[in-house]
Amino acid sequence: MKPATGRGASRRNQRGTTLLIGLIMLVLLTLIGLQSINSATSNLKVVGNMQHQQEALGAAQASINMVLSKGSYFSDPSTAPTSDSVDVTGDGTADYTVALAQPCIVSTKDILVSELSLMNADDLLCLSSATLKNAGIMGQQTGAARSDCAWVTWRVTASVNDASSKAKVSLVEAAKQRMDRILSDAYKSDAAKRCS
Repeated sequence: MKPATGRGASRRNQRGTTLLIGLIMLVLLTLIGLQSINSATSNLKVVGNMQHQQEALGAAQASINMVLSKGSYFSDPSTAPTSDSVDVTGDGTADYTVALAQPCIVSTKDILVSELSLMNADDLLCLSSATLKNAGIMGQQTGAARSDCAWVTWRVTASVNDASSKAKVSLVEAAKQRMDRILSDAYKSDAAKRCS
């Protein structure tokens, strides 16, 4: 038998090639689709992790604000809470548990009489009668004298280590507060109240 020549033979040879090229294109399109799905899934996980991290950071900040807003914790740091449960979603269920370190003293600075104003009621609390009794005598330098108050800088540390979301955050914040100088001096000399 003679081999087919002409148009008919050419068509038979192309049918197999077209099928092969079609299958290759189908496999490539499938791979591109799978890559798109994997990329979208990875992006979704990244965004979810960032959201959990931000929620944990917000929970830590809320707990620090709670400690800083209550001045009695600085008068007696041992009464400050060691943990706080925070509901960031507003559904009435605690989403994160925040571990709080006892507030500690970073630094203290005496407030001088010259830094106070006799017109400010809060400043008058820092002036004792002994400080003012020689104010009019020439040569007395009451402005350089220490008042009855001091600035105390406190450090509050909050950390979140959530097992379900894998969010891990540690937040440190400092706050300056005016305190009685005698109490400030006692705290400054107490190693348990100073930050290490």
